[in-house]
Amino acid sequence: MTAQAAAASGTTVRKTEAADVEAVSRMLARSFWDDPLTSHFIPDEAARPQKLVRMFKLLHKLGLPHGACFTTGGVECATLWRPPNQWHLPWWQYVTNGPEMLGIFGAGALKVMGAMDRIEKVHPKEPHWYLQVIGTDPPKQGKGFASLAMRQQLAVADASGTPCYLESSKPTNIPVYRAFGFEVVREIHLPDGPTLWPMWRPAR
Repeated sequence: MTAQAAAASGTTVRKTEAADVEAVSRMLARSFWDDPLTSHFIPDEAARPQKLVRMFKLLHKLGLPHGACFTTGGVECATLWRPPNQWHLPWWQYVTNGPEMLGIFGAGALKVMGAMDRIEKVHPKEPHWYLQVIGTDPPKQGKGFASLAMRQQLAVADASGTPCYLESSKPTNIPVYRAFGFEVVREIHLPDGPTLWPMWRPAR
């Protein structure tokens, strides 16, 4: 057993519940503090930590009803998945959550909406599991927690013969995702913003 695997060997992966939202959101905020996409959406470094917590609370809240949000036992890593045919947010959810989005992004809310529209336009229509978010607490990175969390849901997808999809916002993460069977299928260039790399993984 490698040192990385040993660190996470006693850890389980479980579905999150409403009581986990606060801790998971704070952990994901730490994980994504320097992410190119979140930095583009929330350029104010002083405001970013708390606004990221609010953003991940919202994403987690929207994902919980699908039963596909997971965390490792000590909240070292978390994944927010969307089941097949459930990745798209209906218009009424944008309306319902509009005030919170304005509170998080302020005047940049229109920029965020425009970027999301550009990303969604190239989203695959074939049924798939969508990995919306994966993040590991910085002190726990490189210790096997993300691998454990990723493999848990990939096994579920493979058992049903369902492909998976994600968007990488960091080029350094592309080789990591390739190790799990994902391959880059295109690039998304956001106006005055970062490049995203959509990646697809056929079922195994």
